[in-house]
Amino acid sequence: MSRGRSWRALGVVWALVGCDGASAPVVAGSSSGAASGVESVPRAEPEVAAAAELVPVPAGDLESVPIVPAAPGGPPEDFGAIRPARPLPADGERTVHALAGFEVVSVYTLPDLASPRLGYLRIGSRAMVTPRIDDQGTGCEKGFHALAAGGFVCASKGLIVDAEKPPYLYMPPPPPRLEAPIPYDYGAIGADGTPMWWRIPDAEEVMLAGQKYRAIAAAQAEKELAAAAAAGPVEPRGKDRRTESDAAKGAAGADAAKGSGSAGSADSTKPESAESGTAESAESGTVKESPGSEIASDTGEVAAPPVELTAEEKAEIARREALARKRAAERKKREQEQERALARKRARLPLNSQTPFMEAGFVVTLADKVKQAGSTWWKTTRGGYVQASRVHRKQTQDFVGGEVPAEGRFAFGFVESERGGSASARDEKGALKWKKKLEHRQFLAFAAEELVGRQAYLVTSDGLYVRKADLRLAVPATRPDEVAAWERWIDVDLERQLLVAYEGDVPVYATLVSSGKRGTAEESFLTPKGSYRITAKHVSSSMDGNAASDGRYSIQDVPWAMFFSGNYALHGAFWHRKFGERRSHGCVNLGPSDARWLFWWTTPFVPEGWHGVNAHEGAPGSMVVIH
Repeated sequence: MSRGRSWRALGVVWALVGCDGASAPVVAGSSSGAASGVESVPRAEPEVAAAAELVPVPAGDLESVPIVPAAPGGPPEDFGAIRPARPLPADGERTVHALAGFEVVSVYTLPDLASPRLGYLRIGSRAMVTPRIDDQGTGCEKGFHALAAGGFVCASKGLIVDAEKPPYLYMPPPPPRLEAPIPYDYGAIGADGTPMWWRIPDAEEVMLAGQKYRAIAAAQAEKELAAAAAAGPVEPRGKDRRTESDAAKGAAGADAAKGSGSAGSADSTKPESAESGTAESAESGTVKESPGSEIASDTGEVAAPPVELTAEEKAEIARREALARKRAAERKKREQEQERALARKRARLPLNSQTPFMEAGFVVTLADKVKQAGSTWWKTTRGGYVQASRVHRKQTQDFVGGEVPAEGRFAFGFVESERGGSASARDEKGALKWKKKLEHRQFLAFAAEELVGRQAYLVTSDGLYVRKADLRLAVPATRPDEVAAWERWIDVDLERQLLVAYEGDVPVYATLVSSGKRGTAEESFLTPKGSYRITAKHVSSSMDGNAASDGRYSIQDVPWAMFFSGNYALHGAFWHRKFGERRSHGCVNLGPSDARWLFWWTTPFVPEGWHGVNAHEGAPGSMVVIH
C-alpha cells in the first residue's frame, strides 16, 4: 500500500530544548525551531539533522490545484494529500533518473528556492523526474525537476540527475523499513569523546582528533573549575591537605634531623663543598686538591696531562660540529614543516560539523560495516563513520495499544495492576469462573457493564468479565468545534497517560503514552496543554539536547515523528517501555508500533519516496488535543 494512501484505503480498521532529545528540526522562516542549531541547507557533508528543510507554508496567492469536492458527509477524495501549487506531471513527462545525493534534499512548492518547502527526500532516495525546468528565482544554476507527487527539486542542492541511467552512489544507505515498527538498526556510543567522521580518517587524523578532544575537555574542566571557584571557596585538587600547624611541625622535624646528623645516614658521610676550605678526614682516603694538583683523590694516581690536538684534529672536530649543527637545523626545519602540516590537517579534520565528538550513551543509526587499513568502521544511515570498537548495537523495545472494534466502543482501556489481572466467564449455571490471566497494560475493549454482587464488571463482546477497578479506562472526548465530523484527530489525556485516535466522534485506536515529566521549578519538562495541528511529519528525525538534570543526549533517527508545536512531537520511543508513566522531556512518547500506526493515519500523508512532509494550505495536519 502506498504511503500517500487515501481515506478509503486506510479505512477505520487502521486506526534545545524540547522533548526526549527533541532539538527538533529547524523550520526555516519559523521561530519555533530557532534554537535547535541545525543547518537549514544541507551540504555534501553528511550528518545534518534530517528535518532541516521543512517550513510551514503560509497561505498566499499561489495557483492551487482545485480541491476535489467532498462526498456527502465525508472527506474529499484527495483527503490528506499534499497540495502542490502546479498540476502534477504526467508519467510520460518524467523521463530523467534522479537520486538524492545530500542527506536532505528539499522539495519546493515552485521552481524557486525562495518558495515554501513541501517536504524533503533522504539521501539515497531515487525517483523519475521531469527534464530541467529553469530557475524562476536565483541560486539553482542547474535548474529544477518536478516530482511525481508534486513539488520541485533543485539539481544544485543535492539532486543528482542522469537522462540515460540511474545515478551512481557509493555505499548508499539502506532505506528505512517503512513496514516495520523500528525503521533502522541502532547503536549506542560506549565512550565519551568518540569522533563522528564524514569519511574514514587515517591514523594521523585519529591521533589529531584525540588531541583536539582532550584540549576541549581540559578547557571545559578549567571553565567549570573557574565557575565553581567564583561560586565559593574550592579546595584545589591534589593539594596537600595538612593544616598549617602540621606543616610547621613537619618542617621543624626536618630541620632537627638535619642538625643532628644521624651517624647512620647517608648525609653524615657526604663531603663538604670545596668552597668550605675544610680538609676531609684522612680516614676518608681523600685529600684537598691544591691548585694545579693532578693527583686523583681516590686512587692517588697521577692523571695524564691534557693532550695538545693537532691542527688537522681540530679541523675535523670543527667539521663534525658544523655537520651536527647543519643536521640539527635540517631536523628542526623538518619538524616545523611537519608541525605546519599537522596544523593544516588539524584544522581540516573530517569531523561532523554539528557533533564532532559524541558522549557515552549517544545513539546512532547503523548501516554497513566497513574495513579499511586494519580498522573496522560503522557507516551510519546519515553517511557518517564511527569506529566499530566504540559503538555497540542497541536493543530496541516496543509497546502496542490496540484498535477499538465497533463492538468495543462502550468502554476500553488497559489492565492497571503491575501484577496483571484476570478475566472470568459464566459457567453453565451462570456463576463467574476464572478463565485466564491478563497481562499488565493489556488492551481490552468492552461491549457492556454488569454489576455482580457489589462488584462492577466490564464485559467483552465474547463474554469475558473483567473487574472495572482493575482497569485504566479511556474517558470519551468531545470533538473540537473546528474538527469536521469526518476528520481525524488525537486526544491525549495527561492524567491517565492515555491517547485515543478519533475519526469524527468515533474512537478507532487507543494506547498508553509517556508525556513530559515534572522536572524542577527551574527546568520543567511538562507537555504543553492545548489544541494544536500537526505541522510536520518525519519518518525519522534526530533529537538532542542538554538538560541540567539529565545531561546531554542525542538520538539519531527517532522514528515516526509528528511535530505539533515547535519542538514538541508525538514520536516512537524505542529506548524504554514505561508507557503509562511520565518520563519524557516534553514530547509524547509512543511505542514504535503505535507511533507508526498514527504516522500513516494522520495528515498530511507523506508522499511515496519522501522522508518528510510539511502541513500547508489545503493540506492541514491532524488536530492534537492535550489536556
